[in-house]
Amino acid sequence: MKFKIVALFVFIPLFVFGQNQKQTKDEDQIKSVILKTFSAMKSVDSVALKSCFTSNAMLHISQVKPEGNALREVPAAKFIQNVMTRKPGDMDERVLSWGPILIDQEIATAWVPYEFYFNGKFTHKGVDVFLLVKSGNEFKIQTLLYNMHQ
Repeated sequence: MKFKIVALFVFIPLFVFGQNQKQTKDEDQIKSVILKTFSAMKSVDSVALKSCFTSNAMLHISQVKPEGNALREVPAAKFIQNVMTRKPGDMDERVLSWGPILIDQEIATAWVPYEFYFNGKFTHKGVDVFLLVKSGNEFKIQTLLYNMHQ
């Protein structure tokens, strides 16, 4: 009986510690793919940018307009094509803070407030909401929903 109690006090903390380390590793990987996305946009690197998204990823852009809210949907491939028409340094998206990152096995969400600069000038800010899927050993962006405001 004593062995069972001792085993519980030894193995349960080890299991919890292992789970926390996996969670931290996954969170770091998610932050890394988001920062890689922003860096690839800024450097106009199509290979790096494409590697951040799943093959059928979508972007959803929410804008508040005088005539009402508008939601546009853009395939990631079209977004990447648009980025490639820019010059390096034109687009500069900056993380303001890291909101919650929630992970369950192979799916995750990340809430990321941002500011956006075009040609060195602030144009807007908002929140990026990333929905990610683990493919093999890495997370990739499946859906990016974001809003834009002053």
